[in-house]
Amino acid sequence: MKEDTPYQGKLLDIISNMVCVCSGETIAWINPAGVKMLGAGSPDAVVGMSFSALVSSDFADLIALGLDAFAEEDAGVPLKLIPLSGPHIDVQMRVTRIEGIADGTFVVECRDITEFIRSAEQARQRQQRLSGILDAMAETVIVIDQDGTITSFNPAAENMFGYSALEAVGKNVGLLMPAQHAAQHDGYLARYIETGEKKAIGKVRELEGQRKDGSIFPIEIAISVLHEGGRRVFTGIIRDITERKRAEAQIRHLAHHDPLTGLPNRNLFQERLERAISRAERAGNFAVLMFVDLDKFKPINDSLGHEAGDIVLKGVGERLGNCVRSSDTVARIGGDEFVLILEAMDDWSNAAPIAQKIIDCLVEPFQVPGTQCAVGASIGVSVYPVDADTPEGLIKAADEVMYRVKAEGRNNFKFYTDPSSAVAVGKASSRAKT
Repeated sequence: MKEDTPYQGKLLDIISNMVCVCSGETIAWINPAGVKMLGAGSPDAVVGMSFSALVSSDFADLIALGLDAFAEEDAGVPLKLIPLSGPHIDVQMRVTRIEGIADGTFVVECRDITEFIRSAEQARQRQQRLSGILDAMAETVIVIDQDGTITSFNPAAENMFGYSALEAVGKNVGLLMPAQHAAQHDGYLARYIETGEKKAIGKVRELEGQRKDGSIFPIEIAISVLHEGGRRVFTGIIRDITERKRAEAQIRHLAHHDPLTGLPNRNLFQERLERAISRAERAGNFAVLMFVDLDKFKPINDSLGHEAGDIVLKGVGERLGNCVRSSDTVARIGGDEFVLILEAMDDWSNAAPIAQKIIDCLVEPFQVPGTQCAVGASIGVSVYPVDADTPEGLIKAADEVMYRVKAEGRNNFKFYTDPSSAVAVGKASSRAKT
């Protein structure tokens, strides 16, 4: 791109996040940080590519909405990028529509979430190390004596816990803790005074606090001890870490769940299938895997658009969840591919009515703006340990038999091993005896 283009300049060149300018879906310019993030070697390796080509297939349906759909998302959208070289990168993408240059021109900024989390953790640790020299009045500071009685309660503590200093001073510090922690605290202090055993002193710990209104919240506390005459005084510097815990939970959720349906994604599905096999082995029962591939879904996307397709996919996820127990797993592992894990099955042939229930519920029309549309389902069923004793084997078997259903007319289900066969009955009987 020429030097006099309106979206190039030193400012964009020094930004540490990946920034690219897209004309429609095509990358027209990318900053040095973006070249480095994508392992591209030079901008020429990226310019001219479709931005969607850099996005993992797990997010294909999301990115297929087009960049314009993300221009109103101020908080950004989590995605997984595929560099030209190197491992996949989890990023937070923000899209800004450029007005007054050309229709359909966007600035796309991608921030590496992994690095952000690492930097935030390092910053938190630095804050912990420096907590002893922070301005006490800016922090929640509580001082107790060796009997556990509160002797000082600063204004920040009043705001955090909802007690006034008058209400708190002179009371046992257990007032600020959930009952299970309060019951142990005095004993811990007594052991420390007698033996010098330390569990919390000199360390930063995560605990729970309890406000005057009874609400419980996560806290981070650093405790130091001073000697006053022959007695010890303990000072606690406390932070409310509710928001940090919420952010960490959100990041964990994004890493393990499909952003469209909220169902477990492929990674979490793999973990749960491994656990289901382990539990079935210990309990001596069966684990059933159902591979569900939607029929007639592509025409919905083609004729009604991705918005209608998204409505249908969300509806499919909800209906599948209503067909199984809360202890079972429903996951979305691809565009219109779902999987179910049924656990603790004493008789695996009981999966047949569940599969039929799924087919029956999915043929009911879905309401989309302006019309109705319907899909079907081709379902392949495999059973641990009848068909395989590994996650890979079960997936392969269920996938293979699902394609048999497709070939035989769709909108049906089939077991990899017929439940009525002599082989299956023999394996089930043997399993039950063990």
